[in-house]
Amino acid sequence: MSQGVIKIALAMAFAGLLPSCFGAQVNTARPGGPVALAYNFPRPSPTGTPEPQPSVTIGQVAASQGAVQVRGFHEPGDWAHRNYCGAGATQVLLSAWMSDVPDIEAVAKASNLNPNRGEFGADATRAINQYVNPVVLPAFGQPRYKAEHITSLDDVKARIAQDIVDQQAIMIFGHGVPVMVQTMTKTMPGWNHWNATHMITIFAFDFSHNDPALDTVTYAETPSPLAGYRGPDFQTISVKALWVAMQAYIKEFPADPMNVIS
Repeated sequence: MSQGVIKIALAMAFAGLLPSCFGAQVNTARPGGPVALAYNFPRPSPTGTPEPQPSVTIGQVAASQGAVQVRGFHEPGDWAHRNYCGAGATQVLLSAWMSDVPDIEAVAKASNLNPNRGEFGADATRAINQYVNPVVLPAFGQPRYKAEHITSLDDVKARIAQDIVDQQAIMIFGHGVPVMVQTMTKTMPGWNHWNATHMITIFAFDFSHNDPALDTVTYAETPSPLAGYRGPDFQTISVKALWVAMQAYIKEFPADPMNVIS
């Protein structure tokens, strides 16, 4: 067996030991199902036609602020759904595209979710495109989302900015495009230092300070208290904090290199 094959096998074995969205059980009620949006962010004007803007290339940020209207969701608060953060994040993302969002079990099935470990980025991407393709393919001629391995903060910022304020999507569909990313939870708010692999959907950003310590992203949290999350439905954190959590995922879970779905 070659050294490369041995390294891959060891990485996957180690990654399999990492929990996915599972922590200590607490007694805080958080009923499953959709939740109301509790975050105020700028929305596109309901009148007028958005002006076309220059295309964005990697390393560039075309807009300093932007947001997509989404709905929040809660994963069922039981042991069987402790690793459903990928399906929950997908529901949030899909809520920007459709009014009738599939239930979490349907999304989990489409994502090949394993209740014991969660799901991989490529599987989540296939599920997302399965649901949005009926409206996207006639307009774009190809699936809208793809999973990528991104190791630069500038590239991550470019993905977030170009998708959330995607002028083509806004002109055709009336909304921008939410972005899903992979993180580790240890440094994220609401997780009490519990360390697990995690998927979140980012739907708003403010890059107006041009400083990672001051620039922010806003995302939805879907896990239950049993899974270890004990915070609000929506979180706003600095870009610096987001990047710490994303870098931890790249380092600690090499079995799934696809860390950005956009």
